[in-house]
Amino acid sequence: MCKTYDAIYELSNHVESDILICSVGHSKIEGHLYKCCDEFGNEKCYEGIITLKDAIANCCHNEQKEYKWLNIPSKQIEMFAFKCCEK
Repeated sequence: MCKTYDAIYELSNHVESDILICSVGHSKIEGHLYKCCDEFGNEKCYEGIITLKDAIANCCHNEQKEYKWLNIPSKQIEMFAFKCCEK
């Protein structure tokens, strides 16, 4: 299990916003953290995969790409914050 994956879902229960901002390589990605409930009431989806809805990726050459859904392997996330906590 990836500690980043666990930390994101744990913190999401204690912040006001569901907008996750993360850094993957040379890209900054922002989107709504998608949660789904399993039969045990856990709000995690696919193990080790962070799913963002309406994501915007800002790439290294100031290119901006928009995605309706974006799956990110949590092992590739270098840093993250929730929108309410960003300065």
